[in-house]
Amino acid sequence: MLNRDICEYTNSSFFLIDKNYQLLSFEIDSLDNLGVFLERVPVVGMSIGEIIAQKYRKNFLGLLVRAFKGNCLRTLQKFAVINGDDLVVDIVFTPIGDITGEIGSVACTIINNVETKDPLRMLREYSHVTSHELRAPITNILSLSTVNNYQHLESYNIQKINQLLGDINMQALKLDGIIQTLNRMINREKQPAVFNTLLSSSESRHIVLVDDDVVTNKMHQMLIKRHTNDKNLVLFNDPAMALGYIQEHQPDLILLDLHMPVINGWKFLELLEERRIFIDVVIVSSSIDPIERSRARSFSCVKDFYTKPLTIEAVKQLLAQ
Repeated sequence: MLNRDICEYTNSSFFLIDKNYQLLSFEIDSLDNLGVFLERVPVVGMSIGEIIAQKYRKNFLGLLVRAFKGNCLRTLQKFAVINGDDLVVDIVFTPIGDITGEIGSVACTIINNVETKDPLRMLREYSHVTSHELRAPITNILSLSTVNNYQHLESYNIQKINQLLGDINMQALKLDGIIQTLNRMINREKQPAVFNTLLSSSESRHIVLVDDDVVTNKMHQMLIKRHTNDKNLVLFNDPAMALGYIQEHQPDLILLDLHMPVINGWKFLELLEERRIFIDVVIVSSSIDPIERSRARSFSCVKDFYTKPLTIEAVKQLLAQ
């Protein structure tokens, strides 16, 4: 850990890294909290791998490799700080080309998002709660209220059922609209990440659905089967069991929830990388937080991000043939 007295606190740091992953130049604005992220004090000519703390090194170097291929990348990282508030930083990778267009170096900017116990932080925490905690049961209501999309109910009084489901759907849409509006107000300056990697969905015959909510898994299974019957769908509400199955059977596509107990979606993605499992992943989450979309884009295996509840139109787009 770096000495907390080396430098006074400011807001950002800058590293210029060459193709050999050596440090060409740098400017550290804060070694106070950034010491959580760094293994040692940077020195020009030192390998960047020797500077980044071991816990974060693999993910950092993976993003750096992609940056040298011409990708501009941004990811959000949170660090636990002993006897202090969590540290949240934006890490931005910018490839720099010469006059021939060849990328000779990458600029890495680490922007420290200082957060104190002020109204802004409270709003951001509220944004997270409304984005997932409150939306999660609403997405289930929306899914259940469109159950007539999944199967025919001729043996029941379909008119009364549809009227009841329509009332439920209307109330859920009102609540969801309020949450969407609040989230946009809080995240007005944050643009959602765009996923531009094409997914070979027509070749995705073997699909694994990972979500701790059994109802959501079943609903998504019915939606996909309604669209096409030629997919081998395997459902898991236990991420650990899903990892074992995926490693052994190598499916074509994984539909992954983010907010799960024990092994959440972020840890699941890290474990895929650690085990060198290179399978396309599509995030399917109740979250509408643009920060989470940005973080998902930092994983090379993530090809898209869908917001729950999935609809038949979304499934058609996801599994376009």
